Amino acid sequence: MNRQDSEKLITLAAADLLISHRDGDMTLLYLYLCRTGCTDREKAGVDLFMPRQRLNEAFERLEMCGLLPLSAEAPRSGISVGPAPRCAAADPPAKENPIAPAQELPEYTAQDVRIRSEQDSAFSAVLKEARLIMGRALSTPDLIKMLGIYDHLDLPADVMMELMHFVADSYREKYGESRRPTARAFEREAQVWAEKKITDFDAAENHIRRVRERKGMEAQIKEALDIRDRGFTDTESLYVAQWQDWGFGPEEIHLAYDRAVTKTGKRSLAYTNGILQNWHERKLHTLQEILEKDGPPPRTGRAVPSSGGKGIDVQKIGEIAEIMKGAGT
Repeated sequence: MNRQDSEKLITLAAADLLISHRDGDMTLLYLYLCRTGCTDREKAGVDLFMPRQRLNEAFERLEMCGLLPLSAEAPRSGISVGPAPRCAAADPPAKENPIAPAQELPEYTAQDVRIRSEQDSAFSAVLKEARLIMGRALSTPDLIKMLGIYDHLDLPADVMMELMHFVADSYREKYGESRRPTARAFEREAQVWAEKKITDFDAAENHIRRVRERKGMEAQIKEALDIRDRGFTDTESLYVAQWQDWGFGPEEIHLAYDRAVTKTGKRSLAYTNGILQNWHERKLHTLQEILEKDGPPPRTGRAVPSSGGKGIDVQKIGEIAEIMKGAGT
């Protein structure tokens, strides 16, 4: 294979990452960028017939996954694609991928399901509960997915019961009482639980409690990111989940976001993520720790949402930090 032909290939690592995300816009954009090296987003949107918002979100998802700018791991190592934010040394861009690749379930058969349900009363009970939650008889593909979750992902029956009711509650909150979850929805959540090693009842209860606590903070985090009158996009949800996993709340997220806007002159979740990751790696997770070790925020006069729902003036925080510094704390 000559060099010209090799430059038309993408790496297996990039291909696996794109496949695991199951994101058509992101994959199409990546292939387009590799093929053309185009740095003009407007032209890319025209060529791909992709609206601006979808295109920008696809760019952000590629950035978040480490596929932008195209690096030595990518097929065209010399190309810098789009205005991907470059962070200062103290605020490196994201290096971790919030989306874990999904495990591929084995190809079970209807006979496998029948034999297992006859021999394993716990699995049979799971199928009965799934029928009640889904509000209908399970199809053969449904049954095969349920066996894959139980057998391959190795989730015990009591954990699967908790998972299914958790997914059903989430569906009702998002879509209303009439919407029932699917076996595919159970599988997606089960992949997350398996990745997080949630394999016993207590771990399942703790996970559900943490998710609900985080959901209660959603309004404050939206305010921290200047998001008004809409929910999070899929990309925003992934970022926010990662930040919460690192241990940051609305105040710390807002401070990072404010610094990112001040630095770049625009809203950049990738840059915000870089700042938060830097703090996380330095074990700075509270507002006080950040102000002590990383200096006061810019004096913008913007408000930081607090857990009590009131704003904290950023300028005031800066003044407090200066007092603390002068006092030697």
